[in-house]
Amino acid sequence: MASGQYQSTEELICDALQGLREQVHRRGVPISPDTAHPASPPQSPDDYLQALAHALRTGEFGRARQVAMEGAERYPAYDVLQTCARVLAPSTVRAVPASAASRALVKANNAWMKAHWQDYRGQWVALRDGQLVDAASSFDDLVAHIGDPHGVLLTKIH
Repeated sequence: MASGQYQSTEELICDALQGLREQVHRRGVPISPDTAHPASPPQSPDDYLQALAHALRTGEFGRARQVAMEGAERYPAYDVLQTCARVLAPSTVRAVPASAASRALVKANNAWMKAHWQDYRGQWVALRDGQLVDAASSFDDLVAHIGDPHGVLLTKIH
């Protein structure tokens, strides 16, 4: 997403899932008709890929994740299962403590908004370090005027 190739997380995930489907198809894993889950658990890497393909085809993404994780754990040398498990794994978030400087900037921006919100009600504003950079009636206009938004708070005053 950082590269701009994808507009949303959903678009990225859909593309990744499509890639997984294509990998499973290229490997020539036979795909059985859409029936209920088999009574016995998968017994081979290809069984896991078939179960994964079925889950993806039927929209059971939670099941697909489970199958991919189990298959990758059971067959660590099987690259396709490792890739599927990595793509379908839950995302991870790492919290980074805010520095004293970043907390001060947030306080300065909040103070500006408390003092000036009535003057800019209904407008989009760009703030940096507690100072107004620009204001506009639409988000697109605001971004067009300020250029690089790095380090700038963009918000609408209601």
